Amino acid sequence: MAFSPIKDNDLPSFPGPPQKNDALFLSGAGAPKPFVFTYTQKHVEVVYGPSCKPKAEIYLDKCTSDGVMVSKRRGGGGTVVLSPGMVITIVVGHRKKNEGALQIFSRIHDGMIALLDPDTSLNIQKAGISDLMINGRKISGSSLYMQQSPFLYYYQSSFMVTSDIFLIAKYLAHPSREPLYRRRRPHDVFCTTLSREGHDLSPEAIGRLFAEGLSKYL
Repeated sequence: MAFSPIKDNDLPSFPGPPQKNDALFLSGAGAPKPFVFTYTQKHVEVVYGPSCKPKAEIYLDKCTSDGVMVSKRRGGGGTVVLSPGMVITIVVGHRKKNEGALQIFSRIHDGMIALLDPDTSLNIQKAGISDLMINGRKISGSSLYMQQSPFLYYYQSSFMVTSDIFLIAKYLAHPSREPLYRRRRPHDVFCTTLSREGHDLSPEAIGRLFAEGLSKYL
């Protein structure tokens, strides 16, 4: 029997102009689910969500002078600086009845922790609404876009492995809103990477780990 991408619904349409990773979201909507896709970031890019005020939160002049792309994404969360040494993870899945964003984040992040830290030696934990932290410092942030028809969720996250965290303060002001565990810490104190914490997993290795193993937890 030929594969039918979406049995009960048409492919989704997203409102407004194309945004960050829409093409991957559409690919995931038409594929068996859960759909998991990972890639390693190749260039510096600033990505913001619908609640961001770019002129207040992003140093747009520095982005322009440095040739840094500024992109908008679907889903909430804070503004991020993507850079080489990060693993980007895309997940598209069926929403469960009465399941909210917190439950979806928790399910995905429980899977990531189980894959990365099966013996808890890395001390990776969930934090805030949609973060992962290690030793009290942020190591991953994520966003979620939820759709009614078809009844799907679209998740994307960035995991800091060997990236340059000092680029964050170069292009972003201190956020107007922050999770409680941040405690007003500046970007380079609040964030960390696996390599800074003394672990030698490569971005490519983590990308493969998520791509090959995350779906069984979803």
